[in-house]
Amino acid sequence: MSFNIVKNMVDKNNLPNYILFYGSEEYFIDYSIKYIKSTYIDISYEDMNYVEFENTNSLKDYFEFSETFPFMSEKKVSVLKEANFLTSTGSLDKIDEDQLIKNMDSNESCITIFVIKDGKPDSRKKIVKKLKEKKAIYEFKRLNERELTNYIVNEFKQQNRSISMFDANYMANNCGYLEYESQVSLYHLNNEINKIISFIQERKKVTTADVEDLMIKSVESNIFKLIDYLCECNKENAFEILDEMLLNNTPEQFIIHMVVRQYRMLYQYILLQNKGYSYNEIMNKMNIKNFVARKLSIQSKNLNIETLEHYMMKFMELDRKIKTGEIDSRIGLELLISGIIK
Repeated sequence: MSFNIVKNMVDKNNLPNYILFYGSEEYFIDYSIKYIKSTYIDISYEDMNYVEFENTNSLKDYFEFSETFPFMSEKKVSVLKEANFLTSTGSLDKIDEDQLIKNMDSNESCITIFVIKDGKPDSRKKIVKKLKEKKAIYEFKRLNERELTNYIVNEFKQQNRSISMFDANYMANNCGYLEYESQVSLYHLNNEINKIISFIQERKKVTTADVEDLMIKSVESNIFKLIDYLCECNKENAFEILDEMLLNNTPEQFIIHMVVRQYRMLYQYILLQNKGYSYNEIMNKMNIKNFVARKLSIQSKNLNIETLEHYMMKFMELDRKIKTGEIDSRIGLELLISGIIK
């Protein structure tokens, strides 16, 4: 993990003076910057030795700051928060670029952190090439299921609380972080962790009930649960989870879309299974994460191709009626669920 590498370099005082952070896990980018700042900058002289630049269209102010000596400190730290001039869509004035390249070889009193939060560095650019030579480019990727589970365990541990791997994994798979193109970040997850800690107060052990009752479930997590109830023909619980989603202002059309999408995935899963594909082969073929494949494997046990094809026809007819105004989406949603559960 990039954060651990950066932390190790800081602890050993061998962090490059020019370093680039990019990637989709904003939390670890921010955390790395804070760690560098807290290590090198005395809070008493922060105004003199630390600055963040939001606008990088011109580097005039940055050069003025970085080229003066630190005050009562070994290092200054400057952060260029939108270093889009290092991407393929951005550019830098030739004079600024030449000056920056020159400084990268001579300025040892200021640590400069370039940050790209949207996009990635363009390896053709001179500055990027120089950073690459110095091994000073770090990508902060989103965590996978195992990493996220361990992260949850460690976050509770740091606050003198314990959670089982099972419950941590449940949180990881139901918070929405692992979903495709998810907007849920570690910031959101930390809020959920802190909410649970506030609720249990002095109690040290987090229980399954704490997680189940307190954590806000993602829409996809609720859809999985809804499909579970539909497969079990559990109408009461199916409508209960539906009401919960509607109370959370999830649009009816979106719920219909997600239910239909889930049944299409079940259809594809069973189709591949019938063709002799293994669990791992199906996962790769469908390009889905392990926890999604695991859910499909369980849900598919109560279904067959003929039943799913029947549902598909019903879904198409329902979609037509909603789009033509024959029925509204709320009634359509209730009909969809009632049609699946006989």
